[in-house]
Amino acid sequence: MKIDDLKIALDDVRARQTALVNLIIFTDQKAMAVFRLYVTLGIAAGAAGAASFFRNDALLEFARWAMVATAFWLAIGAFFCVRAMSRAAINLPGRGPEFWQWAMRPENEAHEVAEAYLVELLGRQKVNRELNEKTAGALDTAVKMGIVTPVITAVAAAAVPLLSYL
Repeated sequence: MKIDDLKIALDDVRARQTALVNLIIFTDQKAMAVFRLYVTLGIAAGAAGAASFFRNDALLEFARWAMVATAFWLAIGAFFCVRAMSRAAINLPGRGPEFWQWAMRPENEAHEVAEAYLVELLGRQKVNRELNEKTAGALDTAVKMGIVTPVITAVAAAAVPLLSYL
């Protein structure tokens, strides 16, 4: 492999590392947006559910358990958003000055430097891929919970009248 080929290879793996970091950042941003939605809706549902215990209003009494169930369900969804946004060590593209100080030593050949760069990057990308899978999985669960929220609300609303007939 020629020096120009090494440059192309290093640019390629660096671009891949950058793309992986961008995926992690995108997941974090999307999780924050979903979290804000769930907290807003959950607080509203929780407030309506709590108010139903203190007011004698037929509509509030009908919606009581549906609102409580919705608030609880959205709180669990928000928990998964927090897991998707969890603090973790992320490996950024590029190398620190210590690597380049080592690489510039006259006894190091270009192929040796490239091999050391790739070995280090392999470990870093593995950590980032695992982090991306973990956060994306938590976000996927949170989003699916949001999709199911209307069903949870409807089931809770229907369960109360059905249980009163039993």
